[in-house]
Amino acid sequence: MPWNSKGHYRRGGMTKRAAQAGVTLVELMVTMSVLVFIMAMLLALTNQTSRLWKGTTAKIEAFQNARAAYHSMTQRLSQATLNTHLDYYDATNNIRDPYSATPFTPSYYARNSELHFTTGPVATLVPNNGLTHTGHSVFFVAPLGLTTTTADFGGLPRALNACGYYVEFNTDATAIPPFLVGQSVIQPRWRFRLMEFLQPTEQLQIYKLPISGSTTDYQRWFTDFLPPNSMAAPVRVVAENIVALIIAPQLPPDSTEAAIAPDFSYDTREGLPKDPNHHQLPPLLRVVLIAIDEPSAVRLSQNAGTTPPTAITSALSGRFATANQLDADIATVSQALVDARITFRVFDTTIALRGAKWSQ
Repeated sequence: MPWNSKGHYRRGGMTKRAAQAGVTLVELMVTMSVLVFIMAMLLALTNQTSRLWKGTTAKIEAFQNARAAYHSMTQRLSQATLNTHLDYYDATNNIRDPYSATPFTPSYYARNSELHFTTGPVATLVPNNGLTHTGHSVFFVAPLGLTTTTADFGGLPRALNACGYYVEFNTDATAIPPFLVGQSVIQPRWRFRLMEFLQPTEQLQIYKLPISGSTTDYQRWFTDFLPPNSMAAPVRVVAENIVALIIAPQLPPDSTEAAIAPDFSYDTREGLPKDPNHHQLPPLLRVVLIAIDEPSAVRLSQNAGTTPPTAITSALSGRFATANQLDADIATVSQALVDARITFRVFDTTIALRGAKWSQ
């Protein structure tokens, strides 16, 4: 029958209403297009999230060693000590010298310490060994309890150690196994590296008395043990691809006193006994570390070889000479590294020295 019981026309076994309720080819194609578009958007979002995750993870891993070295360095710096005490000085500002033949006549009391803290531009403290040094260096004494003779000093966890940090552009050739030296399978890598000077308790030279009439022997407790001097150097690499270390001694923000290190130089053994910084630790240290990642270092080394990359030396040239320009210099160096397409990280914090007892 062409008509059903409800008066609808039946065509080919299907009512007209049923035929109108079907999905056309055009509607199906539109639906599929929308579905494909949504899937494409989801895929693009997933890929973007994946790339962001991988990039963030790579950056974290790239600067993991730098972060660990920075944490270790600032922790040890915060433990710097002088163990300052009051001592006699004569009218000419000389301290008692048991080896002097001249009779000592005490005139006044002032601070004194057998220990030492010094920081400043690396060229003024680290011996010239023919390699490039950048930024600043710092040398101090802290109760770290490090010893290589545990039988004699193992029970002294607060024993003193001499410590220091500086940046040097050097090679890892000495770390290559002898049987691989000269082989094409492995080549020495020239990199900027953060170096750590750490003298065990049983080798401590800080108490070495100066030679009569000498003004340089006071620093021999660390310079004699740094390359290229002949003494055994307790120096090791703590992190690679560190291009600059900046140390800025500071007073508390609410202090009205003059800046204690306008040119970043600070030495507790310099100056007159009544000078504010004489045998006194700075209350605060701002410590800045600039690190680049290994892919950037590899790219730069392809053009530089054994010579420090121009992109790094140019960025650092003329910077970090005065403390009031520190923030501006960090921004300038950062922009130069960005322009050179170098991936980098600036570690910047201010630490308090626990042993500081600052007073005018």
